[in-house]
Amino acid sequence: MAYFAPYIDEAGLHIPTFIDIREFLLNEARGIFGDDIYLENDGQDYQFIILMADRIHDSFLGMQMIYNNRGPRTAIGGALDGLVKLNGIKRKSATPSTATVTITAEPRTQIINGMIADDFGNNWTLPTPLPVPEGPDVITLEALATCTVLGRITAPPDTLTNIITPTDGWLAVNNAEAATPGQEIEGQEELRARQTISTARPSRTVLEGLIGGIAEIPDVTRYRVYENDTNIFGFYGPPIPGHSISAVVEGGLDEYIAKEIYLRKTPGCGTYGDITFDIPSGEVQGMQIVTPINFFRPIYYDIHATITIKRLAGFSTATLDNIKNNITAYLNSLDIGDNLTISALWGVALSAMPNIHRPSFSITAVTAGTDPNNLNPYDVEIPFNAVTRGFIENVEVIYA
Repeated sequence: MAYFAPYIDEAGLHIPTFIDIREFLLNEARGIFGDDIYLENDGQDYQFIILMADRIHDSFLGMQMIYNNRGPRTAIGGALDGLVKLNGIKRKSATPSTATVTITAEPRTQIINGMIADDFGNNWTLPTPLPVPEGPDVITLEALATCTVLGRITAPPDTLTNIITPTDGWLAVNNAEAATPGQEIEGQEELRARQTISTARPSRTVLEGLIGGIAEIPDVTRYRVYENDTNIFGFYGPPIPGHSISAVVEGGLDEYIAKEIYLRKTPGCGTYGDITFDIPSGEVQGMQIVTPINFFRPIYYDIHATITIKRLAGFSTATLDNIKNNITAYLNSLDIGDNLTISALWGVALSAMPNIHRPSFSITAVTAGTDPNNLNPYDVEIPFNAVTRGFIENVEVIYA
């Protein structure tokens, strides 16, 4: 394709390629100095022209980036952050994972700047000071541990057991339940999707506006809102009462979620869920009136999976780790209420190959389920108010 000056049309900005620029400059040099000018790869004139062509092309690429940064669909980095501010939103920061741990200690022990670690080498801090009350015998109390590494750090039950800061009288620590994972810093695609949703808040349907409002609540990571506009309980879709909405929200404070639902639902519309938060809604004859708002927190379905493979040339422990990591990441990426399709696990496992055209393993079987003693090759049904969760230790690779 011949060189052309950059231009803009209905398809966007068009710029010439590096090859087009190079050939244009070489032809111009021949027109100035004659066809006998030496312009082979090892010639000084050729090398100088290549440098100019490269710098010109860099300038065009910079111009293209500036043009693309004008709209949220193609903007990146700081430009995207600036554009979404026009919609009153900002990129969500990374947050730490938290876990409720049980501290076992002697009475009147004082734990100052306490720190524990999980079985995977991540450190977690405890509230400080953490006083242990008086008692006749060994005391157990609960505390909230916060991971020092930001992002989605997982800690299954019974893995937060290592005391990093030994304290006289502090005997043991453990987590009976899995940690609540934090969130990674919001990616480009996630921020673009949330910007699209945010425009629904003032201008589209009530339901879409509610979804956009919930998406903006700080620390909310996943959410889903269901509606039943019939008179019949669970007439279609999830089992929720008639003329009601049901929000399932992961992350965020109960108060903020309840307020958002209260402000955006229509009068007479009921709310459904196992969490209830009372919102003050005015006074009548000196009496405070409250409106109970109900919603769900997601139930976590811990998925166990086995991938049976036949090793081929090029298979390594790195590939083995990639299979486990990819499966775990996929399980943690599904939305609330999404069923787990067994065929998707085949594709996710195959993506661990460095080169699909030169396979380093073949898959002979995939099984999954919530019970590690009863895995099968079928899809896993997930309730409307639940979400899948994966841990690396729950993914097993078996060699055929």
